[in-house]
Amino acid sequence: MDILQLKERKKASGLTNREIAGLSGIPFSTVNKIFSGATKNPRYSTLLAIEQVIAKKEKIPFTYDEARKMPVMVREEASAYRYAARTYNQEDIEKLEEGVRAELIAGYLYILAAPGRMHQYILTELLFQIKLHILRQNGTCQVYPAPFDVRLFGDDRTIVQPDLSVVCKKEQLTDKGCSGAPDWVIEITSEHNAKHDFVVKMMQYQKAGVREYWIVDQFEEKVYVYCFENGEHSGVYSFTEEIPGYVMDGIRIRIRTDDNTDMVTEAEK
Repeated sequence: MDILQLKERKKASGLTNREIAGLSGIPFSTVNKIFSGATKNPRYSTLLAIEQVIAKKEKIPFTYDEARKMPVMVREEASAYRYAARTYNQEDIEKLEEGVRAELIAGYLYILAAPGRMHQYILTELLFQIKLHILRQNGTCQVYPAPFDVRLFGDDRTIVQPDLSVVCKKEQLTDKGCSGAPDWVIEITSEHNAKHDFVVKMMQYQKAGVREYWIVDQFEEKVYVYCFENGEHSGVYSFTEEIPGYVMDGIRIRIRTDDNTDMVTEAEK
């Protein structure tokens, strides 16, 4: 997608520059400069946003960051926003600016809002305890936090960034991330992204061969455990319960939501 293609699509849509600015959240002056050619190298995120509103003619949940000169997700609208103007690919992911969180699923490009403090707090605690368990057990699995590209099916059709990925097959690890399904994936919900984790990504993880999938709901204070290999190990746990792992034998995790989060593993008992 380039400026020439964008101009052609704009003409076909009948939208004016002012209408595009209103729907995309991009300043009217910036839209004018892009279509007049005054801006030679606009941010790719800006072009994607314009392309989306031209195709769908609907307002998108973005605000314009003057410092970065690009649209960013509105935090209170922190659901994953799906771009669907066309079929997207790896090249679109690679052209995005540093710091933009995005996933490619079945040809759709999902833009993710920056996570909140508690999300990161829980993520850090989970990462620490899983890594500690691996070290104490002299395990061969490795754990990686987002941002970490996972090519779920070993190709460039679906590229996701789980909050935590546990990979036990060393041959799956590449310089770009993980090629193939991790053994264990953990996602921590944000306020508006439950559907993305419970429906969209769960279907992809199960199809790709993820063995164990946890969804940590920080608002309901529950952990949903899905063991795709053995349903008997699936269940729903509260943050105060010890949650047994399946992929990593002996690990047990308990989560609390205050800043004195207490999380333990079987190896510490």
